[in-house]
Amino acid sequence: MSQLSTKPIHPGAMDMINRAIRPLLSPSKGCSIDRLKICVNPQADIAEYESIQTSFGALRVSINPYVTKGVAYVVEEPGRGEIAFAWVNR
Repeated sequence: MSQLSTKPIHPGAMDMINRAIRPLLSPSKGCSIDRLKICVNPQADIAEYESIQTSFGALRVSINPYVTKGVAYVVEEPGRGEIAFAWVNR
């Protein structure tokens, strides 16, 4: 199931995701889009995708059963020393 989203995601949701990842990708943070993932509840609409297309590139979708439905966050994969994190919706 290696595919980008094909049906449109609600524009308001995409705005929230883009706003959350923008500061993580700033030169001062030093993070890249390929090290980020969005963590969502298994029942979230975007949980059916492996990745979604943002304004900054493809963002991996990670399903986490401990995330409450309606809540989402973006986190960086470990390995760079510090881990970038941002709430999308809490």
